[in-house]
Amino acid sequence: MVGRIIIGGLSALAITIIASLMLIILGVIYFGLTLWIISISSKFFFGAVPGADFAVLSAALLATGAIIAGALEKK
Repeated sequence: MVGRIIIGGLSALAITIIASLMLIILGVIYFGLTLWIISISSKFFFGAVPGADFAVLSAALLATGAIIAGALEKK
């Protein structure tokens, strides 16, 4: 009985760790994609290359906003 509870808890912990790692990886991919879109669109629409600091800042703000909005979505 106690063994089943421990095994159940360990499997839940493993699933939580795997899900957390997947979310971190997807967040990094989303950030990189957003950074690429900002860089390409600023060159295409405005003909100017943004500084690396402003491109990273805007990508971070957009990625954070999108992730938070997705988490707060009503079900």
